[in-house]
Amino acid sequence: MGVSVVTALAGSQAAATDASAAAGNGGNPGRAPIVVYIAGSGRSGSTLLERALGEIPGFVNVGELIDLYRRTVEHGERCGCGHAFTECPFWSRVGDRAFGGWQEQKLTATHRLQGKVARQRRMPRLLAMPLAGRRFRADVAAYGASYASLYGAISAEAGAACVVDASKWPVQALALARAGLDVRVIHLVRDVRGVAYSLGKRDVSRPHAVAEADVMSRLSPAEAAARWVAVQSQAGVLRRCGLPASPAHLAHLGDGRVVLGTSHGLSGNPSRFRDGEITLRADETWRERMSRRDRLIVTAIALPLMLRYGIPAAGSPAKKQEAHD
Repeated sequence: MGVSVVTALAGSQAAATDASAAAGNGGNPGRAPIVVYIAGSGRSGSTLLERALGEIPGFVNVGELIDLYRRTVEHGERCGCGHAFTECPFWSRVGDRAFGGWQEQKLTATHRLQGKVARQRRMPRLLAMPLAGRRFRADVAAYGASYASLYGAISAEAGAACVVDASKWPVQALALARAGLDVRVIHLVRDVRGVAYSLGKRDVSRPHAVAEADVMSRLSPAEAAARWVAVQSQAGVLRRCGLPASPAHLAHLGDGRVVLGTSHGLSGNPSRFRDGEITLRADETWRERMSRRDRLIVTAIALPLMLRYGIPAAGSPAKKQEAHD
């Protein structure tokens, strides 16, 4: 698990209260769900966070849903339950509810829209929607409609009022919000040096068929730091709203441990396949193994945002602790 900071959530108390009440009722199939969107850089612990949130009554976690249209089906990735996506009963029923089945034409059309409205370079146009042009606004609306159907089907199938999506891309959250979806953002921040060290390693646990995973595994310290800065800067412009949860709904969280059930999370870290009681440990291997040169490069690039998020610039070596199972 990475050491991360979740920004304080504040905002519309009325909306938060409505969501809490809906969650307590197990969701309303006739009502569009609230999307709890985790924004941040890769290798920040989002899989664990979204699974912990998914254990709250009235919530369901679905992993990195942004990958569904661009690679999950094509590469036959496995759901968190262990089944291949196309063989998972949950996702089969979701596809039937949303689109009458997972039709290749629908998947392709939404993937194309994703390239038109939910890429990083589209951020300025999304921020200035009235000036973005009629065609772009129509593409955003169509993209949002596809996801609205998908989220609605997930909500109805799971009986949940809130769908937790760990897609991380800030521009994706903004595109969905601009399309009219009720998106509540959690900005997840891990120390940039931990992220850079993790992205510099080749991740042999991920499928070699997924080209993006291989590319992400070979980022240089400077590239990783630049990506981290870009993502945090973009996430900073997103509006965040609170969703309160009572202590009784957080009983699965304890001192240094979390109890997780089987989920239907897509993509993300292979830890999505684990369930039961999981011991939480800070992953700070970078403190001992990251070279001084790489630390200096990463810190120099990311220093302004590190200071903003209260991340100390001086990274001392990790204290050796006895491991506990």
